[in-house]
Amino acid sequence: MHLYYIASLIKIILGAGVLLLTYTSINVYEDPLVGIALIMVGLFIVSRGASFYLFLAIQKRFRNLSPDRLVKDSYKLSLLFGIFVIINALLLFL
Repeated sequence: MHLYYIASLIKIILGAGVLLLTYTSINVYEDPLVGIALIMVGLFIVSRGASFYLFLAIQKRFRNLSPDRLVKDSYKLSLLFGIFVIINALLLFL
């Protein structure tokens, strides 16, 4: 079960790296399509990684299940939250 914790931490670091790279290297005014696409990818990755820990903390407080079940459910919920964030970002850009 520690694999989920490590994978989520890697996602946070990778997403923050993508956002930092986009912020420092790409001029959004010269190449808006690439800049906006990389920002959206970075937001998806960061939100998916960070929401895992958020959902895990909330579920530990309110649900009385085995720790393995809580971790698996939190990982699934983090994917759904990441999809929710990307859809909202697309709707804002449209």
